[in-house]
Amino acid sequence: MSKEISPSTLPKLAECALFEGASGTSAAAERGTAVDIAIRNLISAENDVAIVGEDAGAIAYGVEELTRLAKGSFVETREEYLAMAVPGLSKLGTADAVCKEQKWVADIKTGQVRDYRNQLMAYSLACMEDNFETSWTAHVIYVDQAMIRSYEFTYEEAKQGTQRTIDRATSADAKPTPCEYCSWCKHYNNCNAIVRQAESAIALIPEATGNSIEAIKDRILSTPESLGAFIREWKLAEKEIAEPLLGHLKTRLESGDEVAGWKLTSVSGRRFVEHEAIAKASEGISKETLILAMGGKLSEKSYLELCANNGVEPDQTAIKAGSPTTQLRQTKTK
Repeated sequence: MSKEISPSTLPKLAECALFEGASGTSAAAERGTAVDIAIRNLISAENDVAIVGEDAGAIAYGVEELTRLAKGSFVETREEYLAMAVPGLSKLGTADAVCKEQKWVADIKTGQVRDYRNQLMAYSLACMEDNFETSWTAHVIYVDQAMIRSYEFTYEEAKQGTQRTIDRATSADAKPTPCEYCSWCKHYNNCNAIVRQAESAIALIPEATGNSIEAIKDRILSTPESLGAFIREWKLAEKEIAEPLLGHLKTRLESGDEVAGWKLTSVSGRRFVEHEAIAKASEGISKETLILAMGGKLSEKSYLELCANNGVEPDQTAIKAGSPTTQLRQTKTK
């Protein structure tokens, strides 16, 4: 194998066979690690441990779900017992929890909901190898969204699926594929697929004598293919080039540089009062009146955090969802 592959890189390699993680870490990654550790420590602790801080709701949810999934069985969350030796991979992985009696492995995830099926498939394969089993369940626990995705794997399915990703990632014919993980990759800045796609975004606006905004739009709208191509390429150029350049422009202006056609303006902050004034203004009124005066609603995350901080069992039946909306989502092209 020409490069080292760990289970956690499999979801990225499934999207781009040439993905390699960039060095360093981020505040989001550090938070994720801290939440993982807190949940695992609470599960393994012999005594109850108080949950405090802004991530209390997410941590409480993770503990609650791992406990529920265990159905009274022992859950292993100690890191030294969670090494995942996956056949075909050169690097060990580390799951967040394993319950051998219930035949499942689990991983805690913070931040955006992403597809971690390939990572959990590899963990399941390692568990089946270790325990001489022919099937295994994997759970991804998204603590920020208070949701779970579960997968059932047979031994052959997990082995073949993991090997397919490995084969693709180690093939001499592997080519880069722009995807949602590009900015995490060490090849990002010089990746020919990204650079070519960004250049193509500009080229998609054709030059013609007597051009007009309407004429340009009409040419882009002339076929579904040209419309889809323009939006795809332009969104990449906007994210990878325009947005970072806007950040640099603001930094230059803040440092006193002059940039023709641009200046910084000051926008007044929103006016507000703090808890002391609220407490004084709410003397003599009911809790219901105060709650309604402050909007009458909480997000699901804030509600779960409130319950966790006050030791109250959340009422899951009270959690409602707004009307669905439609969103544009880019699909893979083969």
